[in-house]
Amino acid sequence: MSTQRPLSVTAELQLEVEGHPVTVVGYGDLVVVEASSLRGARALLGGATTLPVAEVGPSLRHADVTVDVRVRGASVARLGPEVDAGLVSRAVGVPDATVSLGGVALAGLRWLSRRRG
Repeated sequence: MSTQRPLSVTAELQLEVEGHPVTVVGYGDLVVVEASSLRGARALLGGATTLPVAEVGPSLRHADVTVDVRVRGASVARLGPEVDAGLVSRAVGVPDATVSLGGVALAGLRWLSRRRG
């Protein structure tokens, strides 16, 4: 019996989602998406016209790949297998992802400290 993964992602990409720079790095079963700002992450997770997250989420679960969306190094959301989207995720309009309020707050604090410094 084969235990091979349905999908393994190896990638290093620089792209733009609705005007926001995004870096994508794949590590097999984990894809890290680093957005340049909370607005960029929101555009990405909200179903940007160039990346319809509602269609991608179920495919990630089937492929056993997790996507970690980060802003300034803080994990703000996750998509993929074993993701349990809760009330916060549904309230902000990303029902296929788990949104981390702590990660959002940390990214905001890092933005504030960078502006003041």
